[in-house]
Amino acid sequence: MWTKMIVSVLAAMEIGCLVWDMVSNTTHYKLKTGFRFGIAAVLTLLMAFGVLQGVSRYAGIIALLTVMGIVSLLFLRKKGEREISKPSRRVWRSVGSMVLYLNAMIVAILFPQVEEIAVTGDYPIQTALYTWQDKSRVETFAGSGQKRAVTVQIYYPETAGRYPLAVYSHGAASTMDANDSTCRELASHGYVVAAVAHPYHAMFVTDVSGATTSVDPEFMQLSMSGPLTHSNEEMLVYYKKWTKTRTDDLNFVLDTLLAYAAQYRDDAFGHIDVEHIGLFGHSMGGAACEALGRQRDDIDAVIVLEGMMLGELTGADETGFTYDSTPYPLPLLDVNSDSLSSHGMDKMFGSREYVNFSIVKHSADAREVTFRNAAHMNFCDLPVLSPPLAVMFGVGNRNPRECIQTVNGIVLEYFDHYLKGDASLDILAEY
Repeated sequence: MWTKMIVSVLAAMEIGCLVWDMVSNTTHYKLKTGFRFGIAAVLTLLMAFGVLQGVSRYAGIIALLTVMGIVSLLFLRKKGEREISKPSRRVWRSVGSMVLYLNAMIVAILFPQVEEIAVTGDYPIQTALYTWQDKSRVETFAGSGQKRAVTVQIYYPETAGRYPLAVYSHGAASTMDANDSTCRELASHGYVVAAVAHPYHAMFVTDVSGATTSVDPEFMQLSMSGPLTHSNEEMLVYYKKWTKTRTDDLNFVLDTLLAYAAQYRDDAFGHIDVEHIGLFGHSMGGAACEALGRQRDDIDAVIVLEGMMLGELTGADETGFTYDSTPYPLPLLDVNSDSLSSHGMDKMFGSREYVNFSIVKHSADAREVTFRNAAHMNFCDLPVLSPPLAVMFGVGNRNPRECIQTVNGIVLEYFDHYLKGDASLDILAEY
């Protein structure tokens, strides 16, 4: 709302001044100076009183208006008001001003100020950030021989006690807080949640030292468009490599968390109930969690939020993929949108059943959930936080806030049933 309002006011100011200048054939530097200083002052006051939130959203436009006001004031003092000799130049100046306004507002446009997705639980939430180095693995993306380091954001209830552990893995070229609302919802109901950032698979990771690692360009390109440009055999090699990188990260984080839970009592680790562990993730993160479920015997349940189960692929040819025929050993919830066909599934699987559907169908305790009028990004927070970016990666027609809140409720109910032993499990097949 605020972004649209500010852009509208700036556009109205610029167009109004342009029309008046053209009609009167006179510059109005005094008026423009007053407008620019005035709007900058109002925005500054709104920020000071907390109405506008986020320095990165609004500081740029405030600074730009202030500078442009000073420039207008200098022109006024130097040349005064004068006739417009070249109307076309005046038009282009207004267009240029609007381009500058939009550039200064780019953060607010991409990430408009929105109401936070509220939690429904009663537990106050604490967070802690850690970066751990896995001394058993060399960082293959860096090529410098350094050990791989993994950053983890932990959400946990302030209230003393032991709570089930839920480990989260983000999607390809996403971030560890992509499902921040889901993590907070779980923590507010009595869970310790560890959100794992996979370096070079994440769009960016900022570790505890403040150093930032960006996504690997080749990984990003292949994960986004590889299935459309590469053969199934070629992609299977990448899928296995990516899955191993992520499951190694998750194994390392889980082992570290469990070791610390046995040593510490008064911080995030002291809240972990090591006997009840769940995994959940979005997109490639969900696929990694599902694959890890086959590797460990201390996992109680797995939730996949629209992630193709890459770990189940055993072979490939020009007609599609073959899958692991062994029944999945854990309770498994597979959540998908009704737009899977738009993801290139026909090329990848041909006449074969989509891998997730096949695995769910042949598992002892698994279920499928479909979200109507949804798309890939509706299973994370991005459509709420940045509608323009979400559209680029795929978003459905349904209300994004309602959709992610429904997803969060399903995740909570599923883990409550399998990690806390709640008897009820009323998850529908369609939403």
